[in-house]
Amino acid sequence: MAFYLAKGCGLFMKISFEKEKKYTLFYVNLVLLQCLLWGISNPLAKMGLEVISPFYCLALRYLIAFSLFLLFFGKRILTKINKEYFIPCLIISIFTTISFNASIICLMYTSATNAGFLISTPILFTPLFSLIILKQRIDKKRLLPIISVTIGLYFLCNGNSGFSFGWGEALALLSSISGACMLTFSSKYLQDLDSLLVSTIQSGTTGLFTFILALIFEDFPGFTGIPPLGWGVILYLGACCTFLAYIFQNTALSHIPANYVALAFCSEPIFTAIASYFLLGETLTIKGFIGAILIMLSIITASVMPEEQAWKEKYQEG
Repeated sequence: MAFYLAKGCGLFMKISFEKEKKYTLFYVNLVLLQCLLWGISNPLAKMGLEVISPFYCLALRYLIAFSLFLLFFGKRILTKINKEYFIPCLIISIFTTISFNASIICLMYTSATNAGFLISTPILFTPLFSLIILKQRIDKKRLLPIISVTIGLYFLCNGNSGFSFGWGEALALLSSISGACMLTFSSKYLQDLDSLLVSTIQSGTTGLFTFILALIFEDFPGFTGIPPLGWGVILYLGACCTFLAYIFQNTALSHIPANYVALAFCSEPIFTAIASYFLLGETLTIKGFIGAILIMLSIITASVMPEEQAWKEKYQEG
């Protein structure tokens, strides 16, 4: 009797484990879809920035997303607002603002390839911040995908070009570190906060801060003079790359660790390279193809790896 009971418990745990793995893969796929939207946006933004200044473009992007959140989820968001949520949402928003504004400014001082490599490396910093802030140790077996994806990013973004470090690279690195902080704090607070509430405040705060920076550093643009292409890019950035992307990102962070999300973020340069080929005629080098393969293999490997520690803690209670 005890034998069959133990066998039944083992079967139940195996089924639950497979179900948990499928859920993990689903949320990782949400982040990959977000990165697809971001990847398409990079060549589009390059085209759009020819007709509108960077800070105003970024400010309009986030304010449009903020408006969409209020339009579609206003009633739900208003019922969730609580003064206790102010500090967590503000922390997430500040790191979001720093990350995206630094990513814009760095392009003025360095090449897009160098910036792309550094901006896409939150995977290097998120485990450290997760250890400090969340007290989460990363499994040693996950070091291999991290190392592999870092090599892949270097090959993909730099190809046959050289690599130097200056003000532009420092700002790109600041963007990556801030992005890692944003992911880590989001992972911490989204366990107790509504993801739509966080996304709304994140969009509104980032839009407001960036608009202030635009007023300080840029001339006010003549919006009536912006061609349809410019407005099309801005609407895509606001509706797809912020509104939908943050729903995907914060939903995923409510269910999987920040390390998973940071690893999936490394796929963005791949989607950028594909979109740039069709929209701008840019092509990958052989090193670029090798890097893309390494990144995707690393993400797939990490996505299907079991969370052994979480697995033990979850089922030891029973």
